[in-house]
Amino acid sequence: MKTQIKHAIAVVYLFALFVVSATAPSTAFASGTSLKLRYDVHWGNVKVAEAEARWRFNDDSFVMMGTSQTIGISNVLQGFKGSARLQGRVQNTLILPEFLPQKLSIGSVYKGKDRTATVVWSDPAPVINSTREPELDLNKVYPLKRAFIKGSVDPFTAMLNALATIKETRSCGGTHRIYDGLRTAELTLHDLGKAVLASDRPTAYGGRTIKCGFTSKPTGGHRRDSRWRKKDPKIDDVVIFVAEIEPGLFIPVRIEIKAFLGKIISRLDMQSVSLNTG
Repeated sequence: MKTQIKHAIAVVYLFALFVVSATAPSTAFASGTSLKLRYDVHWGNVKVAEAEARWRFNDDSFVMMGTSQTIGISNVLQGFKGSARLQGRVQNTLILPEFLPQKLSIGSVYKGKDRTATVVWSDPAPVINSTREPELDLNKVYPLKRAFIKGSVDPFTAMLNALATIKETRSCGGTHRIYDGLRTAELTLHDLGKAVLASDRPTAYGGRTIKCGFTSKPTGGHRRDSRWRKKDPKIDDVVIFVAEIEPGLFIPVRIEIKAFLGKIISRLDMQSVSLNTG
């Protein structure tokens, strides 16, 4: 169970905090728009974690502050707290807005040990500088390679761009190279069609969704002895359901992770959604 919960937190931390612009495809949110979201993570009927994010969009920039933590029995077995702060800018194009990271700071407390990382993307040259505390233990994880860091964005910005594409095309697809200061990977979304979700919790979303399969190919910083990593992951091992909860506002409303002890499910708490403009 400990490994299951740890993996659930990792996935929720990457995906449960994302939202994309709610206005025309070529622009971002109106200046001064703020958005708050919270996700609850269940293993069966047991709530094991929660994640929250606060976004603020200005004319050509955005800021996100997110937190995640284990709760209840999972906190006793596998205590984890995580935080993230992202600053970025929006570059409008003829087709879609392009979200670009400027600075990402992440931190976590796990088994009583603190871990932090900061990444800065220089502009206009794509120079990426990062710091970590502590440094990676290369006896436990694979090294980070400059070739995989170059041209990457943080995972939150990658999903903003993925959701912008979903909003425009109403389908999933695309590969994104990501770096968060501790690890690099290639994230790929796969189109699995449409699905209608039942509201299986009092505050869960129910209705039409776009169904996305998700796969991740680690390229650096990942554990050498991971029991979770599959050599040939299936495109539906992790499924993200994206819904238009308000006109033009596309958000992941449910994330399902297949595990050998059953599914781990993250649900958007619809009562937590708070959207303010101006």
